[in-house]
Amino acid sequence: MTAQTTPREYQHQLRSLFAVLRTLVRHTKEGRTSVEEYAAHLEGRIGALARVHEILMRAPGEGADLYELVYGEFISQVIPETSFLASGPEVRIAPRSATALTLAFHELTVNALTHGALSTATGRAEVTWNIETLSGESWLNLDWKEFGAGLPQDPLATKGFGNELIERMLPYELSARTTLSTTREGIYVQLQIPAIAGNIIWRHAAV
Repeated sequence: MTAQTTPREYQHQLRSLFAVLRTLVRHTKEGRTSVEEYAAHLEGRIGALARVHEILMRAPGEGADLYELVYGEFISQVIPETSFLASGPEVRIAPRSATALTLAFHELTVNALTHGALSTATGRAEVTWNIETLSGESWLNLDWKEFGAGLPQDPLATKGFGNELIERMLPYELSARTTLSTTREGIYVQLQIPAIAGNIIWRHAAV
């Protein structure tokens, strides 16, 4: 990550943003039964995009703080701080990767509110991360866990946009290894994201 964004990088970010917007519009209409429902879901997804780009514009080229991405999504959904946890070392996500990761957090949060642990009075969601060195390479391990959903089946079984983000977009955009599963407690997602020297996806902010 550099302190400044070059014109070419800025153009790439704009193209990526419009590509994501087209994808959001296309996928949001799937399974919607009314204009009101479609508008509400699209507004939520565009709101997540707006939040991450506001963060990125504060210090162009420096990326986004991972804690702020996670915490900001929970707070934007008016979730009490007693119902969630965001914890891990200080990490900055590169601008080109922050959008995809933010959208994944948004989809998981909305799903938890609608079908999962956060739809119950005592449910809880936890996002924790750590940094690990494997074969000389740095990896960011990030876990999303829900507790207290009490669900008998997979709430993401419909294979919607959230699944596509986690199973296809994150591996493509972040070179991430992803695992998505469900127990009666709720959704569990594990992400393993490489730093990739020379083509940085994230960096430890202390470095």
